[in-house]
Amino acid sequence: MHFMFPSLCFIIENMEEFLTITAIEPQKRKKDRYNIFADDEYIASLSAEAIVKAGIRTGAPISRKALDDAVLADNVQYAFDSAVALLAHGRRTRGELEQRLRSRGVAEEAIAPALDKLESYGYVDDMAYAQEFVRSDIASGRWGRAAVAYRLREKRLPRDIIDQAMLCYTEEEEKRNARRQLEALISQNTGDKRQARQKAYAALARRGFSSDIINDLLSEADN
Repeated sequence: MHFMFPSLCFIIENMEEFLTITAIEPQKRKKDRYNIFADDEYIASLSAEAIVKAGIRTGAPISRKALDDAVLADNVQYAFDSAVALLAHGRRTRGELEQRLRSRGVAEEAIAPALDKLESYGYVDDMAYAQEFVRSDIASGRWGRAAVAYRLREKRLPRDIIDQAMLCYTEEEEKRNARRQLEALISQNTGDKRQARQKAYAALARRGFSSDIINDLLSEADN
């Protein structure tokens, strides 16, 4: 029987790197966070909770992988807490939260797991947000379909979600809203009819109503 022994290179490549914690010091500005030192060199910043969970203590060894896992988990928790604080001021899309977290310097690798967690709890629901947004804009009567879709893009929503949500806004509803807008605009212009028509067209176009609908309504108004 022949025994196969692992090569020295294999053993070296698969050896875990261990560090010895030499100090844990509270930060001056953030009292709830601590700087971790190994061999008298700074290696990471962690919350008290993360330190306890990882079993980090002065004089004890810790593998590099365990330390990296603790840092990632701590960053994810920080990203999650930051996102919850943002949501306390109003509903936001996943894209908006991503943008705000990046602007706050949150670790990139922590953002997606934190937002996934928020979605699993139902705190972030892009489809529900988009559909409610569209229904609200329909009810206001101020915007055409193109403008509503643009406003959704500004919320950093994915294209497929925007397309699905926009199914709520039919051409008939857009025409009804455009007619109300046109009636109000015409009533405000008592001067030259041609000039009033041009101003009404421009105003409706700026609000995102389609040119076909505007022209149809102007033709109806002329008859």
